[in-house]
Amino acid sequence: MTQPRPASQEQISALLRAARPDWRLVRAWPLSGATSSQVSAIEAESGDGQHATLVLRQYGAANLKSDPHAAQTEYRLLQLLSAAGQPVPRPFLADESRAILPGPFLLQELIDGEPVDEPADLTDFTGQLAAALAGVHNCGFARAEVAFLADVRDDFARQMGTGPAHPDEYLREAEVLAELEDRWPPAPVNRPVVLHGDYWPGNVLWRDGRIAGIIDWEDALFGDPLADLAITRLEISWFFGQDASQTLTDQYLALRGEVDMATLPLWDLRAALRACRFNLQTWGLAAGKLASMRAGHRAFIDSALRGLANGGGAA
Repeated sequence: MTQPRPASQEQISALLRAARPDWRLVRAWPLSGATSSQVSAIEAESGDGQHATLVLRQYGAANLKSDPHAAQTEYRLLQLLSAAGQPVPRPFLADESRAILPGPFLLQELIDGEPVDEPADLTDFTGQLAAALAGVHNCGFARAEVAFLADVRDDFARQMGTGPAHPDEYLREAEVLAELEDRWPPAPVNRPVVLHGDYWPGNVLWRDGRIAGIIDWEDALFGDPLADLAITRLEISWFFGQDASQTLTDQYLALRGEVDMATLPLWDLRAALRACRFNLQTWGLAAGKLASMRAGHRAFIDSALRGLANGGGAA
């Protein structure tokens, strides 16, 4: 996937001045992990000698195809979430003019933290993940406040029409897609909320055993909280097993007991179909881990299909 060209020192200096006239570039370096955008870290110094570490996100073609105003969308959302006390990066500048860089970009705070791959206490780990997700969902933003976010049901209907020519039969992609096409959209059983859209351990930063920040909001949507929960359930199941996934689900529901789980099987299938289109072979996983994740994906699908057979997801 083609990424934008990294910004030059001259361009970074110009965008720092646009964000805050007394900021001076100290150094900049690339950050890894992004697939559809170019992400860099920047150290800036203010006129009074204070240093700040920032993140520059330059949006790629895939981001802009789904949302031509991705920079402004993420900026406005981070403003709202930050004001609501959520652990998200503070945004400093969004620019779509192409006057400084050849494409849209967002300049935001860098959160001091690291993802956790091997938690010392898995129950505490899933509990904190569940609590942070519940915190975002409990913000209570009205639709008018986030009118710039797409509705998750509409967004996924669009995605269903752009599937691969040759579905992955091992992952039962065609079967999952057929079930979703027959039943979409799910019944609106829950109050819609702001959705992260890609809430998994890789997008959560930790410091000293506590969650320090939730990053990478470019996939944010608006809709049923089960959309986020289903993605997280699959990711936790992949990396830590089905028991951990169920523990996280129970921990989330203990904080948001009003959530109606009736349509969860459909949202689980949506998460599974989304994951069908990940190219796991390029992740650098050991053969055993890759096989385990693929088997876990099939088990997740089986569970969702059993839920549908038992009446879950019915409109």
